[in-house]
Amino acid sequence: MEWLLGILVVIVIVILGVWLFIAQQGDAEVKFLVDNRTAFTLTEVTKEQAVFSCQVPFVNKGPQDGTIMDCYPRHLLPQEQFDATELVSWIALVKSPRRDGYFEALIVPKTTGDTVEITLKFIAKNGDIRTSMADMVDFTLDIVYQIVARSEWYITKERMTVTATELIQALEVGTANA
Repeated sequence: MEWLLGILVVIVIVILGVWLFIAQQGDAEVKFLVDNRTAFTLTEVTKEQAVFSCQVPFVNKGPQDGTIMDCYPRHLLPQEQFDATELVSWIALVKSPRRDGYFEALIVPKTTGDTVEITLKFIAKNGDIRTSMADMVDFTLDIVYQIVARSEWYITKERMTVTATELIQALEVGTANA
């Protein structure tokens, strides 16, 4: 009977050791560094619309590789706040640009990162983008992303502020250089 108790103690110790080893391994910690983003610049303009973009780096600070399964921007510009334009936004890797709003899954090795480009397309409701954006307001934009790693997948977000001044200045500089 003592040998059975001894085997049980050994099994418990082995299970505890394996659990501690797994817990010590850590997980992926992907973070978008919105405070390190570039300023929005005008990338395209017509009489009716203006397209702006900025770049945001991200990093996996964790000790394990992780996968970004989905990533999209969510602009928070309700019509009660600003109704002069329609806004469409999308996000893509700088090294693999897309305009269709689809984010291809990406493995992010531990302690590495990359950069995404966020694009904002404003379409004037009155037909003149300069007039429409004259009364632009500050708004927030969330980068929403899903991470899969050692633990269960999760969805998180980083919030950044887009200022009216930044967009209007980019529009003025971009159209002056055109």
